[in-house]
Amino acid sequence: MREHFNLSEEHHHINHTSLSDQEWMESQGMELAKEESLPVDEYTEKERWKNVLPPKRSRVQDDRLLRFLQYDGKVLSFDVVWDDRDSAFGELKDYKLLYFLQDDTIAIKEIHDGKGGKDPFPLLLKKTKLPKKWKEKPVSFPSTVLETTEEEVTTEYYAPKDLMIGATVFVLGRRFLICDCDAFTRKYFRTMLNIEQPEPVKVQKKVVKEFPKSIPPHIGIGAPEDTLMSCYGLIPKPPHKDVIKYNLNANKYLRYLCELDWIHPEDIGRKFVMSYSLADGSIKIGEIPRRNSGIREGTFLKSMKLETPESDHNFPTYYTPDRFYIGAVIPVFKHRFRIVGCDLFVYRYMSANPEKFPQEVIDNVRNYHMREGNLKDELVAVFAEEQQADTRAQLAKIGKAPVAEPSVMERCLTALNVVEGSATPYRPPTPPMTTDRISYDDSLRIARQSKPTCDNIMPLKGILKSGAARDDHQKVVCFSGPSADEHRETKAKQVSYPPGKQPHFNEDEDFCDQYADPDKAERAERRAGDVCAYEIIPSAQAATTIGEDKEDKPRLPGYLGTYGVDCKEVQDYMKLAPDAYERIKEMRRDVPTISPAAARIAGYPSVPAPAVETCLQPPPQTSGPCSAPKEEDVAFACPHVEAKMPCCDPDERREQAAAGK
Repeated sequence: MREHFNLSEEHHHINHTSLSDQEWMESQGMELAKEESLPVDEYTEKERWKNVLPPKRSRVQDDRLLRFLQYDGKVLSFDVVWDDRDSAFGELKDYKLLYFLQDDTIAIKEIHDGKGGKDPFPLLLKKTKLPKKWKEKPVSFPSTVLETTEEEVTTEYYAPKDLMIGATVFVLGRRFLICDCDAFTRKYFRTMLNIEQPEPVKVQKKVVKEFPKSIPPHIGIGAPEDTLMSCYGLIPKPPHKDVIKYNLNANKYLRYLCELDWIHPEDIGRKFVMSYSLADGSIKIGEIPRRNSGIREGTFLKSMKLETPESDHNFPTYYTPDRFYIGAVIPVFKHRFRIVGCDLFVYRYMSANPEKFPQEVIDNVRNYHMREGNLKDELVAVFAEEQQADTRAQLAKIGKAPVAEPSVMERCLTALNVVEGSATPYRPPTPPMTTDRISYDDSLRIARQSKPTCDNIMPLKGILKSGAARDDHQKVVCFSGPSADEHRETKAKQVSYPPGKQPHFNEDEDFCDQYADPDKAERAERRAGDVCAYEIIPSAQAATTIGEDKEDKPRLPGYLGTYGVDCKEVQDYMKLAPDAYERIKEMRRDVPTISPAAARIAGYPSVPAPAVETCLQPPPQTSGPCSAPKEEDVAFACPHVEAKMPCCDPDERREQAAAGK
């Protein structure tokens, strides 16, 4: 190898041999040089690379539908700032960075405060994936194309873990500082990423000194309102009108009769009508025609808002209806008008809206119409209404006048159902018992320290005396009460029956009838007649609460009435059926003597129980636990000395044996 030879006028160079030839040559003692690589053919290499396809970019499999269902509408919101104050005319602006969890895209919008004087731009960055290094491009990307897509970008994109408070985000060459985030973003980082967001970053902003705004004076062209509206913007706008007030008060006018406060004699007797429009507050003055006056009637003042004398011309205040009353003087462009009358509609409007007028103005206008006789109908209506009220009050007292109100005692007797003549005859008072066995002081001490014999005796609060008190003879009232066992409840002894001798509970034919209410038939008839089934019997609590300072209150009848329930209002499904007692009686009769389970168990074979005499008089036993004790058993402490069977007791047997001897 590594040698040259010519073959058919071609120059050949050996650079490699097979393994078998290499072994044979080495066996013949020939030394071979190292193998050489073939030289690269540029044409062949170029043709080979033409046939090789470029590798496709592998993507991570992402379930877009699942992410849409989980994160649709969930957005991480961050407060960011862009500090561009280093450049000319730069400033510190606030932006909102929105990270959409659905598709990992980012959008940035500017926060407009309305004071920057700039056109509001919707978005600084539309919804797209934001690369960390946006300038990195592949070599094959043409330089003439300026816009790149996800296919050409080889760097990674911003993820939620990169968006931390205090971090800097590069958005296509702009540096944004993350200052704060909302509550949802903090919760997402804490629960999903196990990352706690830092505290908000405070950015020092330059405080711009605000100069006080002054409104320029009226320029004399148009109304002052037009000049004021032209100061609020570059584009003049017409003054705002209260459309609601105009629609509610359209074609509504307050008309007043006025006289001219004359200076020249020819103005004597001139009458004018001043109309105030409730829709827009304008005033119009027209003169009433008069024969042979030499003055042409018509409009004296066109419809316009009239300024008050004390108002500023640049910021005027206008006349309102609360300043118009009988006798008021209204100056109109150096003419003085005195109000001498008004329409009845003016008084109607004042009465309907008293909060808009002072009470003195309302009284002034009412007195004028009273003098003119325009309120006759209202006076007649008010007088008729007062007469009707008096008539109704008198008619209501007609039925109550002859009936005297019952006294406290009569109300008490009525509540207790006491009928006149049914009371017990008068019984003279029992004279107090006297005794001279103990002194007065001893009786007080005994009465205070003694205890009553039963619960019905209340403790004494003092000793009643009759006559003059003497040391040797004292009159003391003796109190007596029932014995301690008189009201004690005695429990009925439970009757026991031997086995198999128990009586059946439904053997008596009138078992249910003896517990039935004796007045059930009468109450059923009262219910059928729509009458309360119970008599009116007041409770003890109601009888004791009746006093001199309490009046009778309507009480509901019956037992349910004591709890505030009217028996007529009880629903039908809650009432007891008329045949309820009969059905219960039949149900009790149909119950078997013993249950089917007990009857089935009773049929099983069982060992007969021993007779009772077997334990009362057991036969003597020579051995066993019940046998008679022996001396050797006691000496050696035999365990069967103590009887352990319940059928007999050795000690009792020993006593019986000793008694028999």
